[in-house]
Amino acid sequence: MKAWRVVFSLALLAVAAGCTWVAVNPQAKSAGVIVLSQDRVSRCQLLGKVQVSVEDKVLGMPRVQSDVEHDLQNLAINQAVTAGGDTVSPLAAAVNGVQTFGLYKCLGSAAPTATSAPAASTAVKTIPYRPPSD
Repeated sequence: MKAWRVVFSLALLAVAAGCTWVAVNPQAKSAGVIVLSQDRVSRCQLLGKVQVSVEDKVLGMPRVQSDVEHDLQNLAINQAVTAGGDTVSPLAAAVNGVQTFGLYKCLGSAAPTATSAPAASTAVKTIPYRPPSD
């Protein structure tokens, strides 16, 4: 009977490690925030940068990397709306569940130009994410 419990626990852990936990909020969905690569945002206005983080391990077991990246991207998308942006672009690769994104305004202007963010908004804001606990 103990072996069955161990197998069940390991299976449950494997499923939890492969889950995404961060959803795009309704405001970001209605705003239509998009994700573009850095080479596609050169004509957009940089509004700021955000560093987001999620757990990349569950009980010591690594999560599926694509799920971690998906959660990080969703957090950045959610932050774009708060900053008044419509586009996010990764500035670096995800490392240990942490990634920095640029928040941009690309859509809705006749001639977007590349600008740097105002001095007050260039600081990286860290937004930790903790998975829901049962």
